[in-house]
Amino acid sequence: MLNVLRHYLPFRKFLLIVSELVLITLVVAAVMSSHLWTPGKTTRWALALESLDPVSARWQVLVSALMVALLAQLTLAFNELYDFRVSSSRFERMARFLTSSSSAVLLVTMALALVRAWDLERVLAFPPLPFTQTVVLLTSALFAAFLLVFVWRHFFHLVLLRSRFRERILILGSGRTARRVMDELRSRENSGFELVALLARSDEPRERRRSERRGEAPPTGNPWFEASQRGLGLSEAEELAETKLLLAPAPGSELEEAPAGSGQSEPLPELAERLGIDMIVVAFEERRGSLPTEELLRCRLEGLWVEEAESFFERLTGKIPAEAMRPSYLIFNPGFGMHPLAAAAKRLLDFSLALLGFLLTWPIMLAVAVAVRLDTPGPVLFRQERTGWRGRPFTLNKFRSMRADAEKLSGPVWASEDDPRVTRVGRFLRKTRLDELPQLFNILAGTMSLVGPRPERPHFVAELAAKLPYYHQRHSVKPGLTGWAQINYPYGNTVEDALQKLQYDLFYIKYQSLLFDLSIVFNTVKTVLLRKGT
Repeated sequence: MLNVLRHYLPFRKFLLIVSELVLITLVVAAVMSSHLWTPGKTTRWALALESLDPVSARWQVLVSALMVALLAQLTLAFNELYDFRVSSSRFERMARFLTSSSSAVLLVTMALALVRAWDLERVLAFPPLPFTQTVVLLTSALFAAFLLVFVWRHFFHLVLLRSRFRERILILGSGRTARRVMDELRSRENSGFELVALLARSDEPRERRRSERRGEAPPTGNPWFEASQRGLGLSEAEELAETKLLLAPAPGSELEEAPAGSGQSEPLPELAERLGIDMIVVAFEERRGSLPTEELLRCRLEGLWVEEAESFFERLTGKIPAEAMRPSYLIFNPGFGMHPLAAAAKRLLDFSLALLGFLLTWPIMLAVAVAVRLDTPGPVLFRQERTGWRGRPFTLNKFRSMRADAEKLSGPVWASEDDPRVTRVGRFLRKTRLDELPQLFNILAGTMSLVGPRPERPHFVAELAAKLPYYHQRHSVKPGLTGWAQINYPYGNTVEDALQKLQYDLFYIKYQSLLFDLSIVFNTVKTVLLRKGT
């Protein structure tokens, strides 16, 4: 994976994006500059009017072609064609490519019109072609580029299937953490990683039974998981025992021990070289007295990447593992902070986008207000106290989507996916997220941000904080209209759902940046328009 502005991008996805950017740019540049290689009198005269020579015009066409390619790739990303789970399906790929090509033509045409209206031809222009001819040629160029990219995408997937174009992983350990990493790798076949083997202590089963008899729990520092991890720890006084190699099984099957002599007593560096390992993930439940420091150091000095299981899990899944939520992890790991200038820029972005959103949606908001008022008796707006930045309460504004007396008898309860209290108009508002529009006023007032953890009611905050350690850490940033948890985890109303969302929220807090915020906004718009949300 590549670390791009504090966010991880699988290397093969990076190659796909760059290769398609080059292909689209070259095709568009070739079509849009064909008249400049052997310019006639009319072309030379038109260039002279713009104070350009053929060489300068060709460079401007190349830069403009790059801008067009970026806009075209935006439509590919919007249609999830850089998600290998979607892209690897030939039928899905064809349908989405047709949609993307049409969207790209429309988007590029709108960009050309705006550039022309604002007199910014130096940014996106194809001299000396007039506007109509530019649109016609660009349409042809884009359809040709998308056809070429579609063929290239088929070839790219064939190469991935027939070559060892993955990072080969060896996991040290066989406890809860190791198996959780293994499960995540199995569920993400297109992650760019291949699980090759597990190395477990040969006496680990014996120690697990002994721990169960003693009724001891490992010192994880996380009481939420101590009960479920009883018996998975190792004795602090034990030294590293002989290890045995467990081959990674096929998905859905149990681990099987390798044949005798396949890994026993073989030094770790030699074993890693024999198996063609690229990365070693250390996932011991208890490392004191059990970590093969010297062998790991040799592996690292010989060029192998060695990584802690928590860190690997974090960049594989986009969330901080629950087992890692302990003081030392939060204190000593990088992140979990924002520079004052970045915070000021985030506030400026919040205010600007919220104001723009209000100017664009006020007619819709007016129509929604009328529909809510006519549907059922009660106020148009639903106002409720929520917990905000640093635990301070604030009043959240939404369009009312439930009956006015929804909690009169039940008191505070979580809303469910098919909640009977939701009105007819409210069901539509929730599906389209239109009920969230009044929160733009919260953003303008500064009590909320555009991106951040969703604000929860104080009643539930107290309940969840008593069950989930470090739940209050999500209040170290302003709550958001949308967030990393919302676009990655479906609707939920249980403590387990809250735990999963907390892991995503902590990941966002650790890696927050303007680029991250913009990517979340982009994915939120995509989710709403593709009607994936609740």
